[in-house]
Amino acid sequence: MLLKLRTKLILFIIGGALINIFLVSTLTNMSVFKEYDEYMANEQGHRVQHLIIMIEQSYRSNNGWTKNTIENIDFSPYIGDFDMTILDTERNVIFIEEMSSHMLRNQHERMHRIGRNRWINIWNDMWNKHDHMTDESLRGEEYMVHEYSLYVYGEKIGTLKLGHIGAFTVYERDITFTRGIIKSIIYSALLSILVAFAIGIYISKKFTRPIVEMTEAANNIRLGKLDTRVNDVGDTLELQQLSYSINHLSESLNDQNKLRKRLTSDISHELRTPLTILQSHIEAIIDGIWEPTEEKLNICKNEVGRLIKLVEELKHLNHIDSHELKLDIQKYNLSTDIKEILEGIELQFDEKKVQLNKKIEEEIYIEADKDKVKQILINVLTNALKYTPALGRVNVSLTEQKDYAVIEIKDTGIGIDSEDLPYVFERLYRSDVSRNRKTGGSGIGLSIVKTLVEAHGGDVSIISEKEKGTLVKILIPRKRTISG
Repeated sequence: MLLKLRTKLILFIIGGALINIFLVSTLTNMSVFKEYDEYMANEQGHRVQHLIIMIEQSYRSNNGWTKNTIENIDFSPYIGDFDMTILDTERNVIFIEEMSSHMLRNQHERMHRIGRNRWINIWNDMWNKHDHMTDESLRGEEYMVHEYSLYVYGEKIGTLKLGHIGAFTVYERDITFTRGIIKSIIYSALLSILVAFAIGIYISKKFTRPIVEMTEAANNIRLGKLDTRVNDVGDTLELQQLSYSINHLSESLNDQNKLRKRLTSDISHELRTPLTILQSHIEAIIDGIWEPTEEKLNICKNEVGRLIKLVEELKHLNHIDSHELKLDIQKYNLSTDIKEILEGIELQFDEKKVQLNKKIEEEIYIEADKDKVKQILINVLTNALKYTPALGRVNVSLTEQKDYAVIEIKDTGIGIDSEDLPYVFERLYRSDVSRNRKTGGSGIGLSIVKTLVEAHGGDVSIISEKEKGTLVKILIPRKRTISG
């Protein structure tokens, strides 16, 4: 059976309150009435002691078991609480006084109301529910008889036998006192339950409201409403963290959705442009408008090559994403390799009249895939050359920082808008202005760079400012720490 969180919280709070009330009431009952029973037993002992002293004084005053002695005992206020028998030293009965049936019944009812089942008895008393016992059952298992020796001047003069119901004599004021205590506990328990119920409703509403809102927000996101946000979840840290995660998820999905749409548009354009050129050229040749000259055929060849390159880059990226990338790890001199790469590409910089500056520290060795690192550098250098205008500069440096080889490639090109920076490593992503299609390229190069660098356990970052240039910083571990 599924229950709402609010219902569970209310039941949990009320259940906890009931357990606490039961424990507190039980401990209170045990503690208070234990002390009370000890007090009543002491009082009983004092009454018995007073009765013994009164009998001994009467005996001493009247020089024996005389008529006056018996009359003094008979008028004592203590004897009504007991069945009392006085025996002389020969065990002859000197005096006997029994409680009346009314007194016995009262004592039995009082002991029953204050005995082992105090809670039930007081509850019955509150609702005027009493069990009526016959005279024959008044002196039963709870009836007790005790004997006490009587002495005058150190000489035994007789024996006192006292019978009573229970461990001690109970008076109506004692019943009233205990009934007041237990009524207070019962009323307090009932009030506590009502308060716990009210608190449970308040707390459950306070805690479930933001959870319900976040549930609705999550469902809206599931239905594609990616602009949904969660606001005002209170001052609970965990709920704030959860709302932040939901909002971050919504923003990320929204960005990914926009990127997906843009990616679809870019792929379709990248495929459509060369296919359109091929179609128009072939149709013109078939219709006899153009002669199939070497120049026209080279144009068609270049467009086919462009399509093949795009497909190969997508295939290469797919292999990386499918964890099919294999690294041929070897230790080699990165300083020497970078110099060779720069020498090979330097002619292209000269043709575009872009200055290529080099600052390479010597003898920096790394454990990496030499071909993949070369691919990383060529992709970044090609981008730097592509987006740097004539008379611009590209600075390349290699340094060593702790456990990393640090490669920095800084250009004075057109730069990247700040709003585009978070997405430059996404495949096929290009800014509509600074990375437009007129510059060529597929928009996959930087995505491949990031994937290859991370495959080596390194990191790549970009700092750029519009119309001022771009800095690409690549960190590659000098020693291999993860499997390739």
